[in-house]
Amino acid sequence: MTQTLRILHLEDDPMDAELVLMALAAEGINCEVQVVSKREEFGTALLRDGIDLILADFALPAFDGMSALSMVRERRPDLPFVFVSGKLGEEAAIESLKSGATDYVLKSRLSRLGPAVQRALSEAKERVKQKQTEKELERAYVEIEKRAEDYRSLFNSIRDVIVVTDDNRNILHVNQPALQEVFGYQIEEVVEESVGILYAEDEEFRQTGTEIVGMLDSDKGKLLELHFRRKNGEIFIGELYVMKRLDRFGAATGNVSIVRDINERKKAEADLRESELRRYQMQLELHYAAEIQARLLPRSYPQIVNFDIAAKCLPAKQVGGDFYDWQGVSPTVIDLTLGDVMGKGMAAAMLMATVRAALHAVTLNNSPAKALHLAQRALFADLENSESFVTLFHGQLDAAKRTLTFVDCGHGYVFLRRANGSVESLSPRGLPLGVQGEEVYHEGTIRFERGDVLVLYSDGVIDANPQLALTNQILSEQMTGLETAMDMVNALINLTGHPDPQPDDITVLVARYTG
Repeated sequence: MTQTLRILHLEDDPMDAELVLMALAAEGINCEVQVVSKREEFGTALLRDGIDLILADFALPAFDGMSALSMVRERRPDLPFVFVSGKLGEEAAIESLKSGATDYVLKSRLSRLGPAVQRALSEAKERVKQKQTEKELERAYVEIEKRAEDYRSLFNSIRDVIVVTDDNRNILHVNQPALQEVFGYQIEEVVEESVGILYAEDEEFRQTGTEIVGMLDSDKGKLLELHFRRKNGEIFIGELYVMKRLDRFGAATGNVSIVRDINERKKAEADLRESELRRYQMQLELHYAAEIQARLLPRSYPQIVNFDIAAKCLPAKQVGGDFYDWQGVSPTVIDLTLGDVMGKGMAAAMLMATVRAALHAVTLNNSPAKALHLAQRALFADLENSESFVTLFHGQLDAAKRTLTFVDCGHGYVFLRRANGSVESLSPRGLPLGVQGEEVYHEGTIRFERGDVLVLYSDGVIDANPQLALTNQILSEQMTGLETAMDMVNALINLTGHPDPQPDDITVLVARYTG
């Protein structure tokens, strides 16, 4: 199988779950398996789209397979369901199949699992095909029935008012339901009357007559927008399509007019124009928001002895949740930060501004670990209420000592490229901001030698080009031979391929020791 099969597995024994996965792999079944063991977990997973197959143990401590089967058949009646159980008596097996299970496999005979899964999927596809065929047959039957209706049934089913008149513009036929709905008349009130009874303005009635007489091509119609009057005196805007009425020899014997009430359409068009205006205003506000956010990022690169520092941020939308920052502590000490707020767009941008402001308040006079602890305490309530979190790398660069003291709050997208091309990961790592209220952050320290490069980036670099198995080593190789930090930043961003649309914010920060 080339397509990845998405399986929900109800199982409380991790070893059994692993054996099932191995059995599927042995059959060449490419799959992603989500293992759950409780009713709540199972119900939640079942609500998600994309599940192709259910595997379930028959008996679990707090749940049972038959209850799971009942939930599946109630919510997803066509989803294949296979029991994979250690013990399953004949009665239970028959009952499970009667209740809608596709198949059952004993854990002692997992060699049957692959064929059972293949058969279950095949049967599910056949059911889908059968339902599609039934729908197509049903549509064909409806079409046949529709075509079998006589002229009057068809005529009266049309919602627009169809008025058939003679050469003197007197009404011969009109479809009753639409006439009643649009004009409020009964057929007997208008038949043999002049069609002018439906017009609101005599001048438009006369003008329409002139237009009709002027139709030289009897097979062509004319579309007009006019004012009509209902029986109760209410005037409305209508769309009139009028054409010549032809007999079986092609001779004109009157007119056929189709009247449609377009009052609602006119209102909808006005509403659309207003909506477009609001959309334009929103786009303008987003544009201003993007300008403001861009100004929140550093507007110049830091001038610090023996270090070349550059960064760039490309939001996935007009505004985003990634950011980089630096603050000068002294002529030889600078704080460097790269953060990634969960999500993208306006919500992430608002949180980004909040996080950046909190960091500015605590980083200048505190060590990295102390600063992040204070920021976590200040931001935790807001992040928890917004159900969000922030991954963050924050370090203090001491140019005189050639050291970087840092804290990694669950970010991880960072490495040190030595001058000889070797790559070193940085540790330790802690939890992101907003995950745990009283997290204690631990510091790490690195020392720079001539030509060493610190590289920070966001997960948008990876997400933008998933075809490439990007690693720190591959990213490091892209910087070979480059002389400036900005050249390195551009090289890493170019590696993403600049996808459109961009799936996530892309941010890169590079600090190169030149001493």
